[in-house]
Amino acid sequence: TTDEYGNAKPLEGSYSLVKERIEPLLNECIPVICGFIAQNEAGIITTLGRGGSDFTASIVGAAIKANEIWLWKEVDGIMTTDPNIVPEARPIPVISYIEAMELSYFGAKVLHPRAIEPAIRHGIPVRVKNTFHPEVPGTIVVKDQKLSADIVKAVTVIKNVALFNISGAGMVGTIGVAARVFTTLANAGVNIVMISQGSSEANISLVVDASHLDKAVKAIKAEFKNGIIKEITPDRNISVVAVVGAGMANTPGVAGRVFGALGKAKVNVIMISQGSSQHNISFAVSGDGAKKAVSVLHKEFGLDQAK
Repeated sequence: TTDEYGNAKPLEGSYSLVKERIEPLLNECIPVICGFIAQNEAGIITTLGRGGSDFTASIVGAAIKANEIWLWKEVDGIMTTDPNIVPEARPIPVISYIEAMELSYFGAKVLHPRAIEPAIRHGIPVRVKNTFHPEVPGTIVVKDQKLSADIVKAVTVIKNVALFNISGAGMVGTIGVAARVFTTLANAGVNIVMISQGSSEANISLVVDASHLDKAVKAIKAEFKNGIIKEITPDRNISVVAVVGAGMANTPGVAGRVFGALGKAKVNVIMISQGSSQHNISFAVSGDGAKKAVSVLHKEFGLDQAK
């Protein structure tokens, strides 16, 4: 692997080396391989970081060209939402890699997207199964999935985040303000979860990890002390909710259904963001509104009903 302890990545030659060592054993026995731990070219121990054991399985499976890779968890698969929020949550039978990535980014912890990338790149499906209920089919993650009647696959939530709004009339028409904001936050080691900018260019709203809020605000104040930015308004009491599904692409009215259902439930939306891929709609709500938002949308898109 590369040298980064805690975040090592396989080198290109890793796959052929794994194949060379593992394939001959398959005719003799079932190899049991330790995951997560690796070594660099000098033989020094490295670790693969979050999802490292799944990453190992994916690398080995890709190297030997397995038909499927099975990852064993403590749940019945990738769920339509957190069962602790909505008891009627169900396992998703089939999901695309891009949908799994979106869910992982927006709070679902079953899979780390990097962990299954080698398998998906080599066209090998990944199945998530429950160690305690092996009879349950689980969820199969595939490279691409044809659009189906399931417009939305899941609703997920990120907690422990904070929002801050940057505003100032001096931002209007000033070239490079957003670029300076992102560069400043990157240099300060702040990970941006979600962004939104008004068409007037007079404000930029950002969601960051709650533990990064103070250093984010401090860095922005230092960078823009010339007065372009007049006000920075932080809010620690928020959560981000995301509605995810490849079927949303080119389907009219999904956003209307999302925000119409939230409006009827009297859930106040603070900030909205949607990528051009149309695989997710994400929005920020006050902390106490997240559970209601998830529950309402899970029901709105029929995710509580067996398919």
